[in-house]
Amino acid sequence: MTDAVRQEYESLDGLSTEAADGLHALLWALADTKLLLGYHYGEWTFGTPELEAAVANCSLAQAELGHVRLLHGIIKKHWDDDTDHLLDARRPEEFANIAYLDSPITDWPGVVAMTAVVDLAATRLLATLEASAFKPLHMSVGKMLDEERHHAHHGRGWFRTLGRRGGDDAKQLGAATSRAMAAAVVWLGPPEDEGDQALVAAGVKSASNTDVAAGLSSDVGTLAEEAGIALPPVMMASYAGWHPRTRRAIGGGPTEEIVFHLRGSANEMFKLGE
Repeated sequence: MTDAVRQEYESLDGLSTEAADGLHALLWALADTKLLLGYHYGEWTFGTPELEAAVANCSLAQAELGHVRLLHGIIKKHWDDDTDHLLDARRPEEFANIAYLDSPITDWPGVVAMTAVVDLAATRLLATLEASAFKPLHMSVGKMLDEERHHAHHGRGWFRTLGRRGGDDAKQLGAATSRAMAAAVVWLGPPEDEGDQALVAAGVKSASNTDVAAGLSSDVGTLAEEAGIALPPVMMASYAGWHPRTRRAIGGGPTEEIVFHLRGSANEMFKLGE
């Protein structure tokens, strides 16, 4: 008996409505999360404990914004969304990023938790698309995952450093990690998400978001153990009111100040014309 040949998709033709809608929402969620990651990494190019960390954050910011460009390109081509206009026009509550990124990150342990948990959550989700049956993803996802290996290495290194240092740094890191995990689990969504189920069934994703959440929890738990950090209990996720387009259960979004900077509103006069 021979194995069944897996169907592959050059475009949205042939995908079910549930799968196409689920992929559309998923790519926006990844793009928004990477946009906010790029913003916070850029913000923390200055103020890091060491010069090497500043250089690394500058590189990470560039990489994340490059990934946003790749994801926007796929969205624009296959769904005909005007991604530039939507960045300027969307209200904060319409963004689909991991909620940990909604507010300014005011200390270095919070930045390390962002790298070790939030960035990793987006990477783990992205990895489910690496061998996707939706062929337009192949080249872009591979490039992004190659660059994300550096992000993971950087995050793990600083996580271990702060954890083994102990004191307030370790305590703040543990608290920030718990908040980041809770936000990431909600963002990944409930097991009964029909769009996610359709994507796995179509071979567009290699694993469900529930599996991604379990893998993320295992990774972070192992890292915390290596760093000697006892993590506060992660709050059980509540999915009541969860919406697949915003990936939030209780609303919210980036602060108005962050959205202002994301749009480049202060430099409106310098934007390129059509």
